[in-house]
Amino acid sequence: MITPISPELLTAEPGIPMPPELELTDRISPQAELPTPMSAAELNERVHLSLDWIGGHGTTFSGTLPASVSHRQFQTVPTYDQDSRGTCWAFAGCSALEAAYARKGVHEKLSEHYLVSLVRAWSNQQGPPRTSLVGFQGSADVIHHLSHISVPLSRHVPYIDAAPLQVLANSIPQTGGVLTPTHGSGTQRQSDWFEFDLRNVPLMGRWFAQYGVANFGILRNYSNDDLKRTLAAGYDVVVDTPGHTFLIYGYDDNRRVFLIKNSQTVNSPFETIQYENETRFPLSRGAAYYITETRPVGTQWEAMWVGRWETDHDGWRGVLSIRCFTNLMVEASGTDAGRQIDLGTWYGEDGRELNVHGHYAEGGRGLICQIGGQPFELYLHARDPYRAAGRCWWNNKPFGVVLSRGNITGAGSGFSRAETEGIWDLVHDGWRGQLRIGVDPWYVQASDGIMRRAWMDAPAVPHVVNTHIDFGAGNTNQRFELAVHTREDGLLGGITWWNNKPFPVEGRMAQNIYAITRQGTLNWYRNVGRAWLDGNWEGPKPVGEGWQHFKHVFGGGDGVVYAVNQENNLVWYFHDGRNKGIFDWQGAKPVGYNWSGFNMLFAGDGGVIYGIKPNGELVWYRHHGRRDGTFNWSGPLTVGYGWTSFRTVSAGPDGCLYGLLPNGDLLWYRHYGYDHGFPIWHGPIKVNSGWNHIDQFWCVGNGFIYGRGTNGVLFLWRHHGFLTGERSWTRMQPVGQGWSTDAAFKIFTT
Repeated sequence: MITPISPELLTAEPGIPMPPELELTDRISPQAELPTPMSAAELNERVHLSLDWIGGHGTTFSGTLPASVSHRQFQTVPTYDQDSRGTCWAFAGCSALEAAYARKGVHEKLSEHYLVSLVRAWSNQQGPPRTSLVGFQGSADVIHHLSHISVPLSRHVPYIDAAPLQVLANSIPQTGGVLTPTHGSGTQRQSDWFEFDLRNVPLMGRWFAQYGVANFGILRNYSNDDLKRTLAAGYDVVVDTPGHTFLIYGYDDNRRVFLIKNSQTVNSPFETIQYENETRFPLSRGAAYYITETRPVGTQWEAMWVGRWETDHDGWRGVLSIRCFTNLMVEASGTDAGRQIDLGTWYGEDGRELNVHGHYAEGGRGLICQIGGQPFELYLHARDPYRAAGRCWWNNKPFGVVLSRGNITGAGSGFSRAETEGIWDLVHDGWRGQLRIGVDPWYVQASDGIMRRAWMDAPAVPHVVNTHIDFGAGNTNQRFELAVHTREDGLLGGITWWNNKPFPVEGRMAQNIYAITRQGTLNWYRNVGRAWLDGNWEGPKPVGEGWQHFKHVFGGGDGVVYAVNQENNLVWYFHDGRNKGIFDWQGAKPVGYNWSGFNMLFAGDGGVIYGIKPNGELVWYRHHGRRDGTFNWSGPLTVGYGWTSFRTVSAGPDGCLYGLLPNGDLLWYRHYGYDHGFPIWHGPIKVNSGWNHIDQFWCVGNGFIYGRGTNGVLFLWRHHGFLTGERSWTRMQPVGQGWSTDAAFKIFTT
């Protein structure tokens, strides 16, 4: 059974706590110019939802009204105000929700910024493009919205004032600098680039949206006595006035005033308005909302889907923008499980734009949809919701799908059943291990190194490997439907089942080690015992000659190899024979020029290449032609400084980087902006020490790291916290001898 997500469930291994909240570098400059103020007419404009129904009413006060009521003790004391963004409705809604939870002993500050962004993303899906730069489109019906949308803590998604938010929008190249605080500015896709930027709403917010409304009431055409009776019954009320929304939390008959919480100023938010003849905030009297019941604190799984995903279904690439998970125009609260709604847009690498229509399943972790009419069944990895996987159908045949918040991997082209043979790094619902496909199959859980029995059915469809794994303890036959991609090599997606429930599974062909001798022979090695940190090897097998002349050689993942030749040109290779260690290559293809001037070059996932300059700049590139060696690039962009302090650096999966300092300390970073070269970082975090004897190291997936000692011994570790920066390791083991620079002039992995 899936339990509500918690920090422990978002780690690579059981029981490892999450690191501190995502730290965003290059925070927006507070000195930026304020946007042009709106006109009075625009300020007064309201785009209300057409809600002709009445929400669930709570019990109202039926006795003689007391002379005064105050719920001040339940109100959070603000540390910021709405600035000039026109987000009063979100402040009023969050204030009401905070007070409702406080009555239950839950005292938290909730994120208005997240609420505005999510409502805007929904609005962007419905009509002309709008972004959260536009604030003046909300009212007291925000309480209704909160019955559909749960919100995270403010510290997970901090509020950003208007001026720095505009600077962020302008700094994103893909917005074209056209987004402004006016209705309908920019295209839908330009709005998405801003709305789903992790400097606007960090993933921590999408993963931990846990506070929402279970039930609420509405006062229509209300009188002062209606307000007072609702307040006396123990509820705060969100009300409208022309151009503004605020919270009423009490009243005082002696002074004939209502007690209000006003988001326009942080210095004196607790104010009063008159019962009669109020000139500053005269009540609109149309509809006022109040919360009668909150939801139990628990993560809203559907919200994890909102945002931008790189997608790969059987080698077809694109970007999936999911803008909503509910329809705010309907009465029923919650997230509309099973209800078909318009979800977003898929932007194909080939230029197509297709509508996405569907519904959520399995408590929100499943997304059943159609993209341009093609059916997809997708699931979040519950233990790593940065990724998702599943299957789609074409001509009634299943094909694998993988999705990532970062970069999609995979390279090469074509398919044969023989190419599925080998060792695969498998991820199923966030659990990781290695699966050997072929003769004598086996599976090893990465967290404990225990080998488990595996077997495969005879193939009914050539590209589908129906696999069974014996996990014991009541699950002696867990079935995996692994659909190997037919338009590229070494990547698969699919479905597995646990307790008769579907879960995602994806896999990459495990990386091998390559060593260049002084004479120029390129040797291939496969560490069959990697999963249990054992020195059991296949190889060396010679797979190339003449490799000693390159200035730099580094692996690009998934069989791709990059080399800088004597003319400083960047050359691309793809090792078609990597699953068996045979001489079978594509390339060499020149894919870049003038690649001199780097102290170090190394590759991350999905075509990302980092270069460290002598002045310490960390420069980012992305090779979009990585799969076939074509000349197609983004970059260069500077994403960091001070990187010459490291003796050596290596990149792991999903934007994780490690740097080894001269004193033997190993630092970990996660580059959340690695897909497009945005300076969004978490770290550095010191994750190990005592590596003084290591002169070079290589990350090979699922947290495994090889390091070469100065004495030529090859060591192997597993970093269990490779996605989080948690200092949790399986201790190093020696797995090879004779790997000195004399015998292995240059080493890389792919």
